Amino acid sequence: MLVHTAHLTCRADAIDAFRERLLRHAAATLTAEEGCLRFDIHQDRKRPERFFLHEVYADQAALDVHRLAPHYLAFRDDTSNQVVERLWWFWDLLEGKRQG
Repeated sequence: MLVHTAHLTCRADAIDAFRERLLRHAAATLTAEEGCLRFDIHQDRKRPERFFLHEVYADQAALDVHRLAPHYLAFRDDTSNQVVERLWWFWDLLEGKRQG
């Protein structure tokens, strides 16, 4: 499995519109992409213009499909003037255990 995390910061005057578009993007990804196993979105309580994304893909090929998907490209285009900072990382899942 491949885990992708991202911090996206939008303009303060675009928070509501960006959040709505981001939620639609996550739903479209989960619906259209079999290789996307999880797509969670978190919003910072103290800085609501900052969002944290946690995505899990079956493998690199699934992430590659995501990056070429029409809904991903539309999301990037639709939000290009709203996002002021994008930071992302890619992680290999080494082991997972349930606590307790």
